This record gives sequence, structure tokens and C-alpha cells, in this order.
Amino acid sequence: MRQWGLVLFGWTAAIAVAAPPTAVTEPDTKDVVKKLVEALKDPDPDVRQNLGSALAKIGSDAVEPLVEALKGDNLDRRAGAAYTLGLIGSNAKSALPALLDALKDDSVEVRRQASYAVARILPDKPARDRAAGEKK
Repeated sequence: MRQWGLVLFGWTAAIAVAAPPTAVTEPDTKDVVKKLVEALKDPDPDVRQNLGSALAKIGSDAVEPLVEALKGDNLDRRAGAAYTLGLIGSNAKSALPALLDALKDDSVEVRRQASYAVARILPDKPARDRAAGEKK
């Protein structure tokens, strides 16, 4: 029995030496963004939420493709794009015109996500500016 263990170990070691590890190349960010934005058409809101989280981690490189998706025909993709722009936050300021247009969308879900995004992108006023506005 012990002899078989040595044979098996020797064979496994020979395979490990014979097959060198392959180099893993980093995917191009534009390709990743394109595929993630395309996947935003998934009808499952949980899937879109997870895709949005991934795109938000990419950040400002995802803004322009998301703005284009916001103008597209697919309702789920438009809603997902708006949500993701909100997750990106202030780095997505360039998307504000498209998001303001999305507030007029036929879909209540797109309008909801666009309003969420606008609220997340616009900067908060300092407390003293808010207090001054209340006194007027």
C-alpha cells in the first residue's frame, strides 16, 4: 500500500512540474464596463444591484457608458444605469443632464432611480448655508 502512495505522489509532482502556471492578464477596463453595462438589462433587480456595485467600484470610467445606457431602449438597463450613477456619486456629475431628462421617463422605476442618483450626486450644502436659507 505504501508503495502506491509513493507512486501517486511522484506522478502528481511530475504533473505539477510539467505544467507551468499560465499568466493571467488583466482585462481591459473598457471591455469590463461594456459587458457589465450590457448585463444591466437583466430583469432581476438583485442582479442589477450587484452589477451596479461592481460598476461603482470602477468609478468615473463607467460614467459615459452608463449615460449612454440611460438613453437606451431597455427599461431595466435604464433603471440600472441611473442607480449605478447614484452609487458613483459626485464623480458622476457629468451625468446630471441625462439624469434630469430621465426624471421624465415613462417608467416609474427609471424615474425613481434617476431621482436617487441626482440626490446622491448633488453635493450637500454646509449646515450654515442650510440655516441661512431657513431664515429668509
